[in-house]
Amino acid sequence: MRFRTTITHISLLRKIVQSLGAIAKICVVRLTPEKVYFIVPGNEGRDGVQVWSQVKVETLFQSYRIESHNNNEIWVEIHLEAFLKVLKSALDAHRSAEINDSSRPNHDAFTHSEINLKLNKRDTQALWAFEIRNTTASGREMSIIQDVKVLVLSVKRQNELNEPLCPPPEVHVVLPKLVELRNIIHRLGHITDDVTVSGNRDGKLELRGRGRNADLTITWKELQIPALPDDTDDRPIDEMIDVTVSIRGMLKFLTSHQVGGEAIACLCRRHCLIVYVYIGEMIESGGVLTFFIPAKNVDDD
Repeated sequence: MRFRTTITHISLLRKIVQSLGAIAKICVVRLTPEKVYFIVPGNEGRDGVQVWSQVKVETLFQSYRIESHNNNEIWVEIHLEAFLKVLKSALDAHRSAEINDSSRPNHDAFTHSEINLKLNKRDTQALWAFEIRNTTASGREMSIIQDVKVLVLSVKRQNELNEPLCPPPEVHVVLPKLVELRNIIHRLGHITDDVTVSGNRDGKLELRGRGRNADLTITWKELQIPALPDDTDDRPIDEMIDVTVSIRGMLKFLTSHQVGGEAIACLCRRHCLIVYVYIGEMIESGGVLTFFIPAKNVDDD
């Protein structure tokens, strides 16, 4: 079992890990020759929010090499706090090199930084070894290695991880900017613990929060409806479909606003809200983060 690569988009990787860290403490990373999958199963998120995401290898890495007896796949479990900490150190080194490279010459300042990642083992403990290699203007090199413990998952454990089964969504709608949604959901959290998300196939979206002393509804109209293959739905396009989810679950998903790109919400009435957050434009995205937010019964309280 072998894996090594160079991280080329350290800032994007850090944003992805930050988004996952808002939901759970542990993440499963599935490495394949073409894609990297980030998985937060339902038992990890306290609010039942799950993440099943896939990112193209070239979106994050170069010089990517992976070998295993499991179809050249490696599945590891990693603590997100430790993962995020080492990414922050690597990003700080990378930014420092960029600043020094564009400023006045300083032969002792770092002007180039490279971040390599390798699967290692110390005794019986599997590790992700992050090597931060810095080069000064005079050509002197310095290397720092930071290890993060990982658990290599058995095939049995891999087979136990399955995406949640959901009914076909009744409404798909392109969301407004996620940072805008985050601000609104945060304000709704002052009056209620839950929010009802409603939408139709005519581009209308509503967020409704009902508290003891307030009932607030925010409405968007003429939002984009994504084209779907084999769309045979004969219901009226103005029929509203709703699902009630927790404010806390929504806020956790909305930390993904920093990843950027467009997002599509899929409403499964009384079952869940599914949100696809694209890295870049939908048509040519470098990957997609998929969030499953379970519905709450209105009688839960």
